[in-house]
Amino acid sequence: PLLAGKITAKVAGDLATDTIVIDSGSVTSEVLDSGFNGRVSLADGAIDLNLRAVAASAALPAAVRGVLAERTQLSAALKRDANGNVMANAIRLVSGAFSAEGQASLADNKVSADVKGALADISLLSGDAKGAITFALNAQGAGTAPDLSLTVDSDRLSVAAREITGLKLTATGKGDIASPAADISLTGSVNDEPLDFKASLVTRQGKRSINGLSLSLGDNKVSGDLVLDDRFLPLGTMALDLPDISPLAALALEKANGDVRGTIAFSKTGNAPDVAIKATTDSISRGDLSAKTVTIDALIANYLAAPVISGKIRADSVTSGGTVISGIDVDLKRDGDWTGFSGGATVKDIPARAEGRVKIADGTTSIEIASGEATI
Repeated sequence: PLLAGKITAKVAGDLATDTIVIDSGSVTSEVLDSGFNGRVSLADGAIDLNLRAVAASAALPAAVRGVLAERTQLSAALKRDANGNVMANAIRLVSGAFSAEGQASLADNKVSADVKGALADISLLSGDAKGAITFALNAQGAGTAPDLSLTVDSDRLSVAAREITGLKLTATGKGDIASPAADISLTGSVNDEPLDFKASLVTRQGKRSINGLSLSLGDNKVSGDLVLDDRFLPLGTMALDLPDISPLAALALEKANGDVRGTIAFSKTGNAPDVAIKATTDSISRGDLSAKTVTIDALIANYLAAPVISGKIRADSVTSGGTVISGIDVDLKRDGDWTGFSGGATVKDIPARAEGRVKIADGTTSIEIASGEATI
């Protein structure tokens, strides 16, 4: 935390009848070195302050540390007028390869914000990636439902020996919690194959849906329409036709190869969300893990809280490092809160079979083996 341990505060200035003038002030700790100057009106509450701070990035929220250097610098000019309107001008944040600057205000219950920035080294997000991105965020309108826009651009990225060029992500919409709306698009090319993604978040009569979700990258296609329930969980079916997943993996700053075809269907049983997966792959690999001729036909019930699986999994082989598992043939069935399993495989040329059940609940996985055998 920024304000943990020993904290030292100093202020030098003048105190008049209706005004406090701060010539210099500071707040320091083991992880923070900050300074400020300005004036505060005791008559009407108006404030005019210039702030600067240098903080240890380790003391900042974990969600943002990944792109930051050891220390983060922040400066801004803050103003509050007699009516309570607040403005932050000349905002600037710099930390290693990450930088952002802009302004924001809340006046007469209307928000206005304009922030632009860049990440000069995308490898901070993934070691397999090289390149830089720029971004811009704008918000205008009523404080409870502003119009929002976000753009992310990159002229060139290199991920897992694939070149991503002309990448542009655009998202526009309404920041209304009760009735959110957004249009999202992503264009560019991956190794000269055209990329086109689009989707719309729509709210009509209190019902939210994602319409026209479509992704194409070369011969790879993903499509579907989804309805979102009160918890923003999806209902609907996605179709996958991915003859070569490697360019899609590159977009996610990952390295993977292979093909996937099938459907993913989201549904509910009462209030419990379910997902049915029907998928096949001739081969798929990521790192030292690979699989060949895999067929999955499974229903995962209550997949968020206590997943239970029923269905079948078949695979010619799965390889992890130097371990090869072949002839995988497993049947799964629902047994209350448990997933029952029975089947066999050959592990390092040793045929084996097992029967039992497994349960995942509250972050704990429990396994019970009813029987097992191996032929040596």
